[in-house]
Amino acid sequence: MKQFTLALVLLFSVLAIAQEEKKPEIFPFKRPELLVGKTVTIRPLTDKEIKIQKGYHNFYKDKYNIHTYHEIGFETSDPKSLENRVFKVVSSDPNDTVKLTLEAEDGEVIYYRLLAGYPKYYYFEVEGGLDVPNDFYCDYFEYGYDKGNKDILKWAAFYNIRIDLGIGPMTGQELAVGLSFEMESPADYGLTIIFDNGEKIELPQEPLVYREKDGKKHTHLELEKESDKKLFSEHRITTVIFGKEKSQWGSDFTPHEGERVRGIIKCALDTIEERMAQN
Repeated sequence: MKQFTLALVLLFSVLAIAQEEKKPEIFPFKRPELLVGKTVTIRPLTDKEIKIQKGYHNFYKDKYNIHTYHEIGFETSDPKSLENRVFKVVSSDPNDTVKLTLEAEDGEVIYYRLLAGYPKYYYFEVEGGLDVPNDFYCDYFEYGYDKGNKDILKWAAFYNIRIDLGIGPMTGQELAVGLSFEMESPADYGLTIIFDNGEKIELPQEPLVYREKDGKKHTHLELEKESDKKLFSEHRITTVIFGKEKSQWGSDFTPHEGERVRGIIKCALDTIEERMAQN
């Protein structure tokens, strides 16, 4: 009996580790062609998505995106028509990079319009995960300028974080990665960042500045220490806390959001290393 119990404990431990190490789903963003040749499963909608979206968006019966697949509303497909179905991504239209052709196991062909700015309408679980090139997350730097060498100032912003690449005004570095966080919070001091490996960065004296225009607290830090650069570029943020208590909105990062932040920061650090080596 003891051996049987031990075997069950070991089995559940292995399953827990496997689940924990599963790669987060990567949104293809501006590169839908990365999905071509992949087998994808249409994940079930959450209760919240059913309530708000009613069904799946941007699936079509024709390649001209005129007729919605099993339409129940404007560009909305009946959940039952797609949930848990498996497709092979056959092609990405070279003249319309957001249009994907999907072929089911029974030979049915439908079309999907992937919008770079709307990850909430991305429903694929990719078999084996999506492999991306080294510069993939650099696409997220959509604002600012890059004139080459060290003349660069650009940023990516989403959720409650903004990532900057440019001169480091706080640390005095020629080029630095800056992170700005914003959330509603009653606290005036204190920033804690928790990562997926359990490590933390705790800055109890970090000031949180209130801005009346959005009613939120803001704070900014620049990555200076090599240990911090390694931590941010190799691990995902899971939680950000202002003061001592998590905020109702903004504290928790999904694996997808954390992976996006990690990738963008790594791109910025790689860019700095490359530019500094040019001199």
